[in-house]
Amino acid sequence: MKLFIAIPVYNRKKYLSICARSLYECRNIDKTEIVVFNDGSTEFDETYLKTLFSSPNTKIINAAKKIDIDAHYYQIMQYFLNSDCDVLMICDSDILLRPDAIDYVLDNFNKTDGFLGLYNSDLHRDLFFDGEFVYKEDVGFAGICISREILQKFLKTQTPKANAIDFKMSEFLLKNKMRIMVIRNSLAQHIGFDGAHCNDTSVEFSSNFTPLSDYNKEIINGLIPTALKMQAGMIKHLLFEDKYKRHGFLLHQPHKYLLKRAKNKELKKYYIKRYSAQNIRGK
Repeated sequence: MKLFIAIPVYNRKKYLSICARSLYECRNIDKTEIVVFNDGSTEFDETYLKTLFSSPNTKIINAAKKIDIDAHYYQIMQYFLNSDCDVLMICDSDILLRPDAIDYVLDNFNKTDGFLGLYNSDLHRDLFFDGEFVYKEDVGFAGICISREILQKFLKTQTPKANAIDFKMSEFLLKNKMRIMVIRNSLAQHIGFDGAHCNDTSVEFSSNFTPLSDYNKEIINGLIPTALKMQAGMIKHLLFEDKYKRHGFLLHQPHKYLLKRAKNKELKKYYIKRYSAQNIRGK
C-alpha cells in the first residue's frame, strides 16, 4: 500500500512548522509521497516551505491565488487520483501527528471499509464503539485516510463547485453503509485555535490524544491553558446553545431532522448485527 499525504496550506505560519516537524518525526515517513498544496499564502513563499518540507519524497505546488476551500480539497483529490498511490491522507497544516501515525495507517488500513480517521474530534458525534475504533456520524477532513476506489466513486457525485464537501463525503459513506471509522485514541491532535472556522465554542480538539515524543509533549503542554479554556466554551455551547440550535432545526426542518435520526438508528442496528460492539451510544 502506497500512502499519499496531502497538506493543504493557507498562511497560519506558526502552526505549519509544528505540523512539518511532527510529520517528519513519524516512522516510515520515507515510504510515503508528500505533497504540500499552497493555496496562495501571503505569510510566506515557496522558499520558506522548502525549508520546512525538504525531504526527497516531498513536492510543493503553489496556486497563483487563493480559491474556495472546497474547491481546493476537490483539486487535491483529483491530483491524488492522477498519482500511483493507493490511499490519500489529508494532514491539515494545524495538525500535530504522533510518531506512530504512519505506521498505524500502513498496518491497519486494511481493517476498514476504505476510510480511517486518525483524529477523534470531540465535536463529531459518536454512533458506535467497536474496540479501538469509534464510528462517527460525520467527520471533517483533518487527519482522514481514504482509498482510491472510494474516492473515485465519491467524486463522481460531486463537481468542482461542491459546497461543504467534507460533510457530503460523510453522507456518501453512511448512505453506502461504509463505516466512518476513527481511532478512539487519536494519532493526531488539532492545534489551530484561531482562524476563519475556529472560535471559543466550535474549536475542534481531542481529549483522546496521548503524546509519545518529547516534541509532542512540549507542544501539548504549551496548549493546555488555551485548550482548557476552549473546551469550557465548547461544553457550554454543547449544553446550551447547540441544544437550542437542534430544537430550532427540529422546529423548522422536522423532516430532515427526523430522517437523520431514523438513519442513525438504522445504522446502529446494522452495526450491532454485523460488528462486535463493545459499547453503543443510544441517543
